[in-house]
Amino acid sequence: MNTATAIQTLFAEDHISCSSLGLFQRCPRKYRFRYIDQLPVETRASALAFGSAVHEALAGFYVALKAGEPELSADQLATVFRDAWRRELRSDTPILFGDNESADSLIDLGVRMLSVFHETAERPHRVVEVEMPFSIEIAEGLPLLVGVLDLVVQDKDELYGVIEHKTGAKRWTDEKLNYDGQLTAYRMAAPYLGLGDAPVTIQLLTKTKQPDLVIYNPTRTQADIDEFVETASAVLRAVEAGAFWCSRSWQCNGCEYAARCVAG
Repeated sequence: MNTATAIQTLFAEDHISCSSLGLFQRCPRKYRFRYIDQLPVETRASALAFGSAVHEALAGFYVALKAGEPELSADQLATVFRDAWRRELRSDTPILFGDNESADSLIDLGVRMLSVFHETAERPHRVVEVEMPFSIEIAEGLPLLVGVLDLVVQDKDELYGVIEHKTGAKRWTDEKLNYDGQLTAYRMAAPYLGLGDAPVTIQLLTKTKQPDLVIYNPTRTQADIDEFVETASAVLRAVEAGAFWCSRSWQCNGCEYAARCVAG
């Protein structure tokens, strides 16, 4: 079974994920539209499409390293990104661009970001897996937690590490770094995958005028894990109770379900 098929199989089963839990916390009504009503999205934010294209390019870079093939050049990396971005543009779901954004301007930005990555990213001693799916039990009575680790590596001492690729308009705040549930989930998943106490590293490529590659090495404690499980349990209780209120915020601007939400 290849990675894509394994991921599809995992997500087809009854499960929870960091993205679904996070979505409910941001807007329960949007959660209902996506996961309960399973409504098709009206638009797709450019940030999501762009991030997917960058991720595909980075995955291609590390797949070549894993296979022992020559490292992709900066130009080859840019080509993978351009091809992925064009596929995103051909999607049936229209991409919603922000102010001062266009398909061409984001191509230029992506190429510059990946050039920075190619020039400055530390090469791992060994690439173990690219896009490793996982499914773990986090508490009795809860659905399995599923997800995908972007990259699993080993150092010279054969110790494992997990690397997560991110793109963002700016650097992460300490608050985001300390409370991001996805990082807690990855810390929980590592022992179940035979990775031991693998640390999680964030490789953030900034979408700034002068792109930068920022490295974060967050830590997680048992208290963080307990809080994650408590939050997951609370979200599922709210879902079972049918509590799907609309949480108005700046995120309403560009929401994929904006027209449906206004219509009630």
